[in-house]
Amino acid sequence: MAKALPLKFRAREASHVKHHELAWMHGRVSVLLLEDFVGAAFGAVFFTVTSEVWEIAKGLGAINIFAIFAISMIMGFSLVYLSRRRKAVSIKLEHAASLRAIEIYAVSFLTSLLFVLIFNTAHTTDLIIKQTFIIALPAVVSAATADLLFF
Repeated sequence: MAKALPLKFRAREASHVKHHELAWMHGRVSVLLLEDFVGAAFGAVFFTVTSEVWEIAKGLGAINIFAIFAISMIMGFSLVYLSRRRKAVSIKLEHAASLRAIEIYAVSFLTSLLFVLIFNTAHTTDLIIKQTFIIALPAVVSAATADLLFF
């Protein structure tokens, strides 16, 4: 049976995870950002080329966009929080999960924007932004689910 790590090693291990996880706050790119991009790309690519998303985006107002943003953040936070709660990574779990959810949303939003621009599915700035917010929702779920599975 394996022995538990001494406290000083567990603290060092926990600080390494925290440092790696929130590296973007210090201007460093980590492997985790690449993993987020891949997860977000998987969720975004299928919705970017769907004409229903294009049609839905045309009819959305500011309140709808805000609601989609709020749902995306809540889902991202929930998935991250639940995965971290299983492993008890940090004493300040809500704070760490909030920062991680922001990171996942930012990467997902930029990935969605990149796909909308590459596939050229919208021709006005208004539609580009609306499509990006819509596509960011499944991208967040995909990236956060990947985080849940592989963290």
